[in-house]
Amino acid sequence: MSHDQIAHGFETFAGVKRRQEVRGEPGGVLVIDDFAHHPTAVRETIEAIHERYPDRRLWAVFEPRSNTSRRNIHQKEYAASFVGADLATIREPEPHDKVPADQQLDVSRIVKELNAQGIVADSSEDVAELMRRVSHNAQPGDLILVMSNGAFGGFIPSLLDNLHKRFGGPGPRTT
Repeated sequence: MSHDQIAHGFETFAGVKRRQEVRGEPGGVLVIDDFAHHPTAVRETIEAIHERYPDRRLWAVFEPRSNTSRRNIHQKEYAASFVGADLATIREPEPHDKVPADQQLDVSRIVKELNAQGIVADSSEDVAELMRRVSHNAQPGDLILVMSNGAFGGFIPSLLDNLHKRFGGPGPRTT
């Protein structure tokens, strides 16, 4: 490839889906989707987003969905992974046959530890309830960073729809 072809490729590259992918900005609330699910990925993604958007209140929304992320093997790491976020909302995983009760991630403990660090945190098992909390309390200028390795029960499309209804502005992106 020629230098011009490579330069054109960089100029037109829109990024990788689900890696800090901007999904919309209704009413000035920027919604970003990321595939992060391991505590290192959560920490690094929050750090990168905080660095890129330092003047925005950063609200990290996280769904521990994989078998690994549902386990308490990363309990301490998750509690330390949200540094840089102003708020954190975490989905409490539904019971899973493959994760014994004594090995399950304790989201309520993470929430307590985050609150002790000065990060306003909450949780629920109900995706619709989490979406209502976030959409009701988001303010223009906020950045909502949604991290999950799955569809998160339709959280992002519902959030964008509710923010659009609340504030107006551009609707969800279809790309």
